[in-house]
Order: sequence, then C-alpha cells, then structure tokens
Amino acid sequence: MSENERPARLLVIDDDDVTRMLACAALEEAGFQVDEAADGEAGLLRFDRCSPDLVLLDVLMPGIDGFETCRRLRRQGVRVPVIMLTGLEDSASIEQAYDSGATDFIPKPINWTLLRHRVRYALRAADAVESLVRSERNLSAAQEIARIGSWEWDLDTDRFHRSDNYCALFGEHPDSFGTGLTALIERVHPADRDRVCKSLDGVCDGQRYALEYRILRADGKVSTAHEMAVPLCDANGRVVQVQGTLQDISDRIAAEQRIRQLAYFDDLTGLPNRVHFREALQSALQREQARGGHCAVVQINVDRFKRINEILGQDAADKVLQELALRLGAGQTGRVDDGLSPDRVDAPRMARLNADNFGLFIEGASGRAAIETELRQLIDRAGTPVHLDGQTLTVSFSVGMAFYPQHGDTAEALLKSAEMALGALRRRGENDAIQCYTEQMKVDALARLSMESALRKAFEGDQFALVYQPKVDADRGCVVGGEALVRWHHPTEGVVGPAAFIPLIEEMGLIGQLGQWVLTRACEDIARWCRDGVPLVPIAVNLSALQFGRQDLHESIRDTLAAHGVAPEMIELEVTESILMRDTRATAEVLEGLHGLGLSLAVDDFGTGYSSLAYLKRFAVDTLKIDRSFVQDCAGTGQDPAIVRAIIAMAQSLGMALVAEGVETEAQARVLQAHGCAVMQGYLFARPLAEADFRAALCDGLPGADRLCARVG
Repeated sequence: MSENERPARLLVIDDDDVTRMLACAALEEAGFQVDEAADGEAGLLRFDRCSPDLVLLDVLMPGIDGFETCRRLRRQGVRVPVIMLTGLEDSASIEQAYDSGATDFIPKPINWTLLRHRVRYALRAADAVESLVRSERNLSAAQEIARIGSWEWDLDTDRFHRSDNYCALFGEHPDSFGTGLTALIERVHPADRDRVCKSLDGVCDGQRYALEYRILRADGKVSTAHEMAVPLCDANGRVVQVQGTLQDISDRIAAEQRIRQLAYFDDLTGLPNRVHFREALQSALQREQARGGHCAVVQINVDRFKRINEILGQDAADKVLQELALRLGAGQTGRVDDGLSPDRVDAPRMARLNADNFGLFIEGASGRAAIETELRQLIDRAGTPVHLDGQTLTVSFSVGMAFYPQHGDTAEALLKSAEMALGALRRRGENDAIQCYTEQMKVDALARLSMESALRKAFEGDQFALVYQPKVDADRGCVVGGEALVRWHHPTEGVVGPAAFIPLIEEMGLIGQLGQWVLTRACEDIARWCRDGVPLVPIAVNLSALQFGRQDLHESIRDTLAAHGVAPEMIELEVTESILMRDTRATAEVLEGLHGLGLSLAVDDFGTGYSSLAYLKRFAVDTLKIDRSFVQDCAGTGQDPAIVRAIIAMAQSLGMALVAEGVETEAQARVLQAHGCAVMQGYLFARPLAEADFRAALCDGLPGADRLCARVG
C-alpha cells in the first residue's frame, strides 16, 4: 500500500459483544480500519458517518435484523460489499440474504484465520465491479458525445467516407486518414486483418456483420473496437453501399480481463488457480487422447511450510510463497493474455492449487524416469535458500505425481491420484522426495476397512484404556483436576492415540458406546481412589455430539455415578461449541438437567467456534478451555495474544473458570498467569499419565508442577 492510500474501512454490525470484539481484533490486526455497531439501527447511523468500504453484518439481531438492515442500505443506493455473518444453514435463509442485497455470507462458526482473506477478496471483487461500472458509464458518456464513429463505403467508387469521430478512434485527423479501403486495412492489427477482410468481402455479397478487432492508433497504442456493418442494395438487389459504425470497447475488454483475473488466477502468486489448472489439464488430456500420448500430473508441496507461517507470521510466509511461485513457474505470470489459456500446448502448466501446494502438468510425458529427472532439476533450482528480512530460509519440496492414462483419465482423477501419492510421503514423514502413484495406495485405503473390523474387536476384547492428563494450578503448583483420555492397546500395533481411530469410530457410529465406556471407567477409578484414601480432584470426561443428543443422557449419567458411588462434583463434562449451538433451546434444557445432577460443564476448544457471549450467558457453562491453537502463540506478536486476553477477560467478567490447553513452554505459561489464567494442562507439566502414575501424582504431587510458583506476581 502506498503512503497516499488509506487502509480499507470496515463496519462490523453485530449484537454479540464477543463476536464483534474478536472480529474487530482480527481485522485490525490485518491492517483494516474498523468501526462497529451493536444493532441494525445503530449500524445504519454509523454507516452514514464513517462511509465504510465493506460491511460485516450479523443476521439475527434485536430490532431490525440483518436482512432488513441490508435492504435499507441498498435502498439508499449503497453499493459496497455486504457480508452476512450467520449461523443459519438452510437454503431459504441463504436465498433471503442474497435477495436482501448481500454480496456474500460467512457461516458461523467463523474461522478467524481466513476471515481477513474473505474480506480482502470481497474488496478486490468490489473494486473490479466498480471499475466495470465506471467503464459502462464511460461508454454511455462516449455515446452521448458521439464517440461512436460512422462510415460509408461506396462500392462503385471504392471510396470510404468516415466521420470525424471515426478518425478520432484511430487517433488520426480526417485529412490524414485517406479515403480508400487500404487506409483502413493498414490500421487494423496484423493478427486481425484476415478476419476483417473476410467480413468486408461478405458484406459485399449482402451479409451484415458484427465484429471485434484491434486497431493500431497513430500514437502507437492498441485499442479494441466493435464494428457493425449492413449492406444497402439498389432496386435490382445489387449491393452498392455499406454503412457501418465503430465503437471503442477497450475499457470493457480490460474490465472483463480483470474479472477473469480474479476468477482464474491466484492473487498472491499470480499463477493460475485450481479452476484454471483443471480446465487446462482437461483440454490437454483430450489432446493426448486424440494422439495416443501421455501426460504427467504433479503436485508439489512446500515441506514444513506451516512452521514458517507459525514462526515468521502470515506476511513473511506470503513473501516466501511469492518467491517460490516465481521459481517454480519460471517467470510464468498471471496475465490473462499470457498464453495460459487452456488451448496452449507449448509448455508445462504451473498453478497454485491451495495454501502450500502447487500443481504442474507436462504434456507428451516421455516416461517416469525422464519426468522425475526434470522434476528434480526443477525443485533443486527452486529450493535454493530464500533470503527474507535478514534471515536465510532453507526450503524443500515433496512431489506426488500420476500419469495419464495409467492412473486416471480425467483431470480430477489424476489430481486425486497425485495428491494420494503426496499424502503417502507425508504419512511416511519423508521430505524432499518424489513419489509416483501406485495401486498399493488403493490397498492402503482398503486398510481402513480392516481397521474397522479391528475396532469392533477392540470393544469386545477390552483393548481400550484410560490415561489422565493433569490440570495444574501454576500459581499454587498443585494438581487440581484431570482429563480422561482414551488409548487403544492394539494387539499388534501397540498403543494407538485417539487421532488415529476416533474419526473412524465416529463414522462407524460407535462413539456413543466408547463415550459411555470412558465415563464408566473414570467412575471406577475415582471410586477406587476414594476407597484407598487418595486425594480426589474433578475428572473431565468428553461428551460426543451423539451422546449429548441422547434422550436418556441424564438418566445414563446419573445411573453410572450412582452405580459406583461417585459424587457428581467429581465429574466435569466437556463439550465443544459446535455441539452446544446445534439446537440452542434443546441445549439449554440438557444443560439445566446436567446441572440439576450436580455436574459441572466445560466448553472445550473455546475460541475456534462461535465464541458467543450470548450463548455463554444463556447456557449453564462453568469453565472455558482456551484452545491450544491460541495458546501456542500467546507469547508471540500475532492476533492470538489479543484473542487469549479477550477470552480470559470475558470469562472473568462472567465468573467462569478457565483452563488453558496445550501449554508447552514457560513463556506461554507466564503470559497466561499474567492475565489471570492459572489452571493449565499440557506437556510443560506432564503428558497423559497411566492411572497408577496419575494416582501417584495425586498422592505425592506432580514433579515440576511448582516451577512457576516463584514467578507469580
């Protein structure tokens, strides 16, 4: 942004204080100027005062809702983008949003990381549309002042009669233009002369035409013109004269190219995007099919790019991507007229497919060995150190590839095969390597079916076990709670973590059975600790969406506690925000019933979902667990520290307890302590412990739990 350009001004209209606060924090961090309003009426007044470039508008608000607010803005002639923020997912609500004049909508829960990119895209699209509107106005004005030139061609004398405005379109004075047909043809772009001559020949035979072509102006510039011509006949039906008009449409063509740029090219790198790449690849496959040839499709991933993003920040990571794109694309740019249209065949096609993945296809592939050699040379050239802001970064690439027709006969199938090959590298933990798709990868997919069978046997064979991750009060240096986590003792694979099997158990519909097992086993352990005189702390148990929606949830939990003689205050139930927001009325009833049993409730991964003050006030929530994704960078300089501080302040104002997840460094812990969050869990204090080790920690204390006590205050 130049010194004279002001940052885009945004207006956030939302009745929820937390959503508004977090949105403002994220957008201001991205460099925008942000104004805010708490309801529709206030938003309309604020809009008149601040004249924003874009409006973020909540749908459900007291007074006039988001739909009506948007309609009133549009009735006032407002053309700025309006993005709806809505938790409604039905198609009728989405259609209503667009009917009200919304430009786009973002469903809740809001992904704060991607919010600024959506806003920037909407602003760029609005600029392109505004440019197109200006072009339309210019065209209308040009017509009003007779910028449409006219001409007549007398076939008997072969003389052209041109209006002054016609000559002006060529940058010529009427006296210097000439009167013959040759004078016109000389001023047509050489690439278009044949089409113009054919059209003129046709009109002499009585065929009217409408034609776009480029003209060479006297000042050296090239303009695009739209010409229409009709033949005039004498009484015998012989064409004796042709009349036509010529209109300069360069502005419209430029605007169309800018819109195409947004649709087909990646804004950050200038490379073609996935849509353009897929279209070009499909055309290439059709050519190879016709001549019986081959085509290589490649996906190139930047190894450990997420780490660059986390350490250096988004802006620095974007610069790295831009540099790598230049190297991989070998100077390929994102101009619409640069020869990257789907019918070009003279070069490999590079594109940016997603965040850190690039795509390439090579027509006429001559064999795997030759392609691998070419790819190795490419990534070796692109993998030279990147120098950025005084730092030298070493980068490497992992490559997955597939071949037409062996591994697929459509663009999407080949992309999927190449992606599967790339995924095989990642699962093996290999970097800076090239992997070709194999049929074995299909076999690996079938292995999931085998795992399903093994999981069913795990339930029957009592192969699951509980471990406990301590919750530590860093101010006092003691264990104040624990979270029950499940592990699978596979008969051949050993101990398997939940990330490897929980998603599959959810797909199999067994998550409710596993959740009940976890609660029962936790109650058994608590009852045994109580009998043995072990100091007790509350144990948190996760509730799945399936469990939360069961009609007999209260009775099931009550019966389980009673069967083992466990006091309700010894169990804390953890649920995610998305579960709470599925049906707010039913959720409120369920939570009231759980509190009626004497249980406490924690919201897990808070900050990644709705993060709404409204539901915290409405629902009986006791504890907020700050998600580890924010904790990891809470000691940094990104937007996460501001979000963590906001969550802590909000919980304190509502009298709620706080737990920070995923604390791994003392720096993170000290930041959390300083802002009032003392209870933490994470590898800084302990990994999840077996029951015997957790029992020992309750009796004798957890080694290292008091490491931060001396730093308090």
